[in-house]
Amino acid sequence: MKLKKRFTRKTSIALIAVLALLTAAGCSSNAPDSNSKANQNGQGNNGNAVSEEATITLGRVVGSDNQFKNKESIEDNVHTRWAKERFGINFKVDWTVGTGEAYTTRLRLLLNSNDKLPDVFTLSDPTLENQVVDSGKVMSIDEAFNKYASPRIKELYAKYPEIWNTVTYEGKHYGLPTFNANSSFSVLWIRQDWLDKLGLKAPKTMSEMENVMDAFVNKDPDGNGVKDTFGLSVSLKKGVSAVKDTYMVSSDFIFGKKAVPTYWTEAENGTLQYGSIQPIVKEGLAKLSEWMSKGYLDKDAGVQDEAKAAESFVQGKSGMVFGPTWMATYPFNADMKFNYVPVPIPAGVDGNRGFGSEPQSSVRFYFNKDFKYMEAFFKYLDAIMGPGFYDPKSELANGWAEGYDYVMVNGEPVYEHDKIPGGWIDVKKYSIYGNDIQTPKKELEVMAKLGQGVKPETPYEKYFSARPKKWADAAAVLQTYIDDAAVYDQFTGPPTKTMAQKGELLRKMENETFLKIIYGQESPDSFDSFVDKWKSSGGNEITKEVNDWYQAVKNNK
Repeated sequence: MKLKKRFTRKTSIALIAVLALLTAAGCSSNAPDSNSKANQNGQGNNGNAVSEEATITLGRVVGSDNQFKNKESIEDNVHTRWAKERFGINFKVDWTVGTGEAYTTRLRLLLNSNDKLPDVFTLSDPTLENQVVDSGKVMSIDEAFNKYASPRIKELYAKYPEIWNTVTYEGKHYGLPTFNANSSFSVLWIRQDWLDKLGLKAPKTMSEMENVMDAFVNKDPDGNGVKDTFGLSVSLKKGVSAVKDTYMVSSDFIFGKKAVPTYWTEAENGTLQYGSIQPIVKEGLAKLSEWMSKGYLDKDAGVQDEAKAAESFVQGKSGMVFGPTWMATYPFNADMKFNYVPVPIPAGVDGNRGFGSEPQSSVRFYFNKDFKYMEAFFKYLDAIMGPGFYDPKSELANGWAEGYDYVMVNGEPVYEHDKIPGGWIDVKKYSIYGNDIQTPKKELEVMAKLGQGVKPETPYEKYFSARPKKWADAAAVLQTYIDDAAVYDQFTGPPTKTMAQKGELLRKMENETFLKIIYGQESPDSFDSFVDKWKSSGGNEITKEVNDWYQAVKNNK
């Protein structure tokens, strides 16, 4: 059986990008006119003069979050007209669907028939991506990337070479991975008003956290005379680690950094090891079991999903919740009439701060093997990525389109929705990606500066200054430990053969065992028998297959 040397990963934050599909197209390599608007705005990076137009086919997800005005459509709108003017790109929408599931189904049907795939499309499903490459219907992009990618794009990908793991097969790159913004890294949100009422300080260690939780449970912090509060909101329905879509309300920080359950990380001998079977996890489960028995956790945590579990904090029933900085916008809301603040997470049971992080890449571009307009694609990508890599001279520096997502007032961009004639429109959803294309940690860096009280100066900083202050406060807290605490899943390939056959059953066994330990139905010592059974029931084979993939990846770097 031929080994696919592939780098891949699922996620992501933003949950829309995964569905987006679009395309871009070509222009000549003529040098831009020095007086052209594109050149003046810093987008003449590779030369934007156009001597021909290219009509590029695409498929799109057009859901309820795609709004239009001025009689526009997904094919003809302010952004597509801009792309045509600047880069000679004619977007032609061959088909639309309403959901991500329908989008994936449509691509799968096209793949299995003789019908043509779109010229440029995005995917986030490692298994389907593997099938797409096997079909021979998409091209390797190595030559085009080397020839047409801008210097700053090349520099970015060289800085994070492991991101290519998601699209590499037998030494060649068959897709272009996009970067996550890393905005789903987490802090500990805590009720400051409860701390003040009980004369407590925010915890810095696990022991201090336990003391605070005990007070939140037993000292009536809400003052209603009823013992109806608890310490920490968590969701255990899908496991003890962060669900790789929302990354909120998990308990994986309790385990520390050396072994995050469900994550494959590199051991001291250079091989990948599965976090859920490492000895330190037993200590973490014992700690969760202790907390459950003392009432620190909601008794319903095992059946609540992330949204339901978060409600207990939003509704004032719990005193802490672990989750991303963006929780300041959702699920937190203006109806929360109490004071809550972000604080650093404590070190876990292994003595280190750690938590499962979103992957570096969740979505990849793929290109039809007959696609001819890579030069135009990379020019367009360079302009919208960041966007424009946060270039204050970029046409997109203030926003995606004046009169749509911002309006100029006295020479300054204004983002309040009610001040935009005809209403606010999320123009980035018209783009080739269907969302922002970020670069790693830049969004967090800007938000952290705002949280530290730095006055926003660039248009990009002003744009983000419209976000809730607590989001910025959380980013400033997170910035102090993110590089030491973030743990990435190192296995980014498609499911291995044994994973496909037995992975679901093994994961079910894992979740059931962990819940029984947490709820006191089994002793923490049952973890040892779980590990033995996991290994003998296919885990050893999976570990070998994962490491075969990992070695192939390292050998081809």
